[in-house]
Amino acid sequence: GQIIFAAYRVLFHCNDTLEAELHALMPGMALAIQHSVHPVVVQSDSSEALASLSSNALTRSAYGHLVLEIKELMSNRE
Repeated sequence: GQIIFAAYRVLFHCNDTLEAELHALMPGMALAIQHSVHPVVVQSDSSEALASLSSNALTRSAYGHLVLEIKELMSNRE
């Protein structure tokens, strides 16, 4: 129940909420992997973003590169 890390970043252009959520997940995952050896639990209020990380649904979409980068980060950890 405590905040371990916090970060923020300004997105000057964002097409929709899915893109914003994926841009938030990527540095969060990178921070968690860099600073912890424990398993990482990803929580989000965007079911579409979480579904894209557990399937190949968005790999050919405009956000496919973001999904692939997050999956690459996740592949290194449990």
